[in-house]
Amino acid sequence: MFVLSGVKNAVGSTIARHRRSPLVMAMHNVTSFFESAWRNEGSEFAVNGEQSVLEKLEPANFQLAIDVGANLGHWFRSAVELWPNCRVHAFEVAPSTFKSMELETRLMPGRERVELHNLGLSDASGTQTMYYFPDHPQLTCDLPRHDSYKAVPFDANLTTLDAFCREKKIDAIDFLKIDVEGAEFRVLQGASELMNAQRIACIQFEYGAFSIQTRFLLQDYYAALSDRYVIGKIFPNYIAFGDYDWRAEDFRFSNYLCVAKSRSDLQQLLLK
Repeated sequence: MFVLSGVKNAVGSTIARHRRSPLVMAMHNVTSFFESAWRNEGSEFAVNGEQSVLEKLEPANFQLAIDVGANLGHWFRSAVELWPNCRVHAFEVAPSTFKSMELETRLMPGRERVELHNLGLSDASGTQTMYYFPDHPQLTCDLPRHDSYKAVPFDANLTTLDAFCREKKIDAIDFLKIDVEGAEFRVLQGASELMNAQRIACIQFEYGAFSIQTRFLLQDYYAALSDRYVIGKIFPNYIAFGDYDWRAEDFRFSNYLCVAKSRSDLQQLLLK
């Protein structure tokens, strides 16, 4: 142990003294790439584990899913394909992206089971200024950011999931997927009635660098949800369920899955 510690200190000291050398910088780039891959950072649906989650839950025979931040509909298209009895309500707040989503999904198999809404979900109903990026529509957000891209402000219509479900007379949700560029916690705050009544079986949310700006940490999600849900980070072939660990506050873009503690059947499907 003493020898290993000495080697570690020597290597660290050498790197610190030569951190601007081309060789050390190249090594840093390689190890950074490895670290990013190991932590499963990224939004590539087919390889980051999101697709795998849908596949593992296929036997659950889900009836209703909610896609918040649907963008062009990649997530709900897979959900509709894999869950043949499932209806989906898909929300996309940016009008231009919504029109593109309508066109892309017009002829999709199972389209009759999808209801599209040009509407955002948050912690309160009303109108709010949001920001659309014509060259990167997937970055639509509720706070000014992405200084290197041109932003177009627009007035977004918002409601809460609780209010929407009351209006639509929705009693239970099998799967709630949230990807709204840092405002995920606000969506959950607007679904407090549903969660308190244990009427949402699964929740998937994105966590990442935008938490620095919004001040919603991973710790906040665990504090709000862990009494009713088991929570874990999504990896390509498994879910790392477990308690909160401050070392997970790495602000790397990734997805987390919450499964109701009362649904041991779903937990078993995901452990396979």
